[in-house]
Amino acid sequence: RRHEGTPYSAPRPPPLPLFRVEEAPPFTFTGVDFAGPLYVKSEAGMKKVWICLYTCCVVRAIHLDLVCDQTTPAFLRRFRRFVARRGVPRQIVSDNGKTFKAASRALRGVKWIFNVPKAPWWGGVFEQLVRCVKRCLRKMVGQAKLSADELLTVLLEVEMVLNSRPLTVVSAEDAEEPLTPSYLIVGRRIMSDVMPCPDGDDPRSSTSDDLT
Repeated sequence: RRHEGTPYSAPRPPPLPLFRVEEAPPFTFTGVDFAGPLYVKSEAGMKKVWICLYTCCVVRAIHLDLVCDQTTPAFLRRFRRFVARRGVPRQIVSDNGKTFKAASRALRGVKWIFNVPKAPWWGGVFEQLVRCVKRCLRKMVGQAKLSADELLTVLLEVEMVLNSRPLTVVSAEDAEEPLTPSYLIVGRRIMSDVMPCPDGDDPRSSTSDDLT
């Protein structure tokens, strides 16, 4: 038995919680987390900023914002921006950060659920998308030094890309329009290849200098 026995197999994963599978409008059930820090240019030199990432627990859409620090007032201002664009969530899921604990006491009418302390795998609903956002930023920004305004523009483009990803396996037999988070939010896939050109330039012509 010691030489030929097989190891115990992993137990079957438990069913997803109700807020992950209940049919509801986007961002009714929302996970929130901070990612970073990142560094942006300012008059005083390089400055730390963080990404505030909201994840819809049902349709897997994301909403990104830039925050100058992780204090409760700064987060609450970003939360007001989120509500103004996405509506008031019924339930929020987060880790046990002090900022989120204080925000949960300040907000009324929103149920707040905290992950089990020292159990980071409980936050997989948003940690997976945090990793996707970081991967996109590495590819788009690299070692470039951006201002806060430039970084916010890049973040919103990352949001567009990730909200246009297929939610299911896409095969040749599928329709031209795969099911994406943006389709469930606005009824169509949001992808833009339009880039502004300097005044007077013809977008149909370019030189080798324009491509560097």
